Amino acid sequence: MFTITRRALMLAGAAALGLTAAPALAQDGWPQNPINIIVPYPPGGNTDLIARTLAEPLSELLGQPVVIENRGGAGGTVGVGEASRAEADGYTLVVGDIATMGINPHVYDNLVYEPLEDFDPVIQITSIPLVMGVGPRLEEVTDLPDLIARAKDDPEYLDYASAGVGTAQHLAFELFRSIAGIEALHIPYQGSAPARTALMSGEVGVMIDGTLVPMIKDGTLRALAVTSEERVAALPDVPTMKEQGVDMVYTSWHGIMAPKGTDPEIIGKVNGALDEILARPEIQERFGALNIGLVGGSPEEFTAFVTEQADTLGKLVEMSGASRD
Repeated sequence: MFTITRRALMLAGAAALGLTAAPALAQDGWPQNPINIIVPYPPGGNTDLIARTLAEPLSELLGQPVVIENRGGAGGTVGVGEASRAEADGYTLVVGDIATMGINPHVYDNLVYEPLEDFDPVIQITSIPLVMGVGPRLEEVTDLPDLIARAKDDPEYLDYASAGVGTAQHLAFELFRSIAGIEALHIPYQGSAPARTALMSGEVGVMIDGTLVPMIKDGTLRALAVTSEERVAALPDVPTMKEQGVDMVYTSWHGIMAPKGTDPEIIGKVNGALDEILARPEIQERFGALNIGLVGGSPEEFTAFVTEQADTLGKLVEMSGASRD
């Protein structure tokens, strides 16, 4: 869901007066060189898609090329660690997400960065509801209450896939399992892609993830619930967890971070440009079709959000017993 911010309204007013954003951003000296955005995952995933979709319009507004650099490895810690060591000159940014900035600090004992000690939050980009999808293994399940009833009748009935121990999918299902009062066997995979493949083949029964929408739309998988407060536009016929008696709201997210000590004026410029881009109808439509909600807002709002998430996700990690060390 997109949030209209004061910054977005100011930009819209400036546009109405003929004050375009690109010249204003270019006149202050920064940027004079290409801007690198580190994506701490391999190409092809949601994080990569989000960064590449925003790179071209961001380049147009800032007047310099925006280069996406994929630095995957160790659950995103390699790329984020590299970004934490970069010069705080505005020419290196990183896409942080629920895993790298919210979960990993609680599951890695020897993490090479601390989110708010090593980075300045710039802007929250997304809030992504997850979807509970079932494959052919659970073709007899009719809806979420039926799944819960079957799992309560047989504690060995249910297993679920995730992208790995301590990932957003893992924690989401553990939260669901705890609230629903059921048992389920966790089957971790090395990423979302092999987990989806296992779900589609019937190797596992169920998964909670944000990337299942295309397979649900083409009928390969069935959706039992979404984890948002309200139904989502991409799957309007799929009820929320709360509609079906499970008091659970859980969303994944992404945002742009800069190395600690980056000039606040630079952070403000990047924030303003991205806030304008996120307000564009064509951008909202493109992401909305993929079940990706856009947020926007100020650096201060994103900082407060990351701080709150650190506490919430820390409690979830403790409950799940997740550890990758």
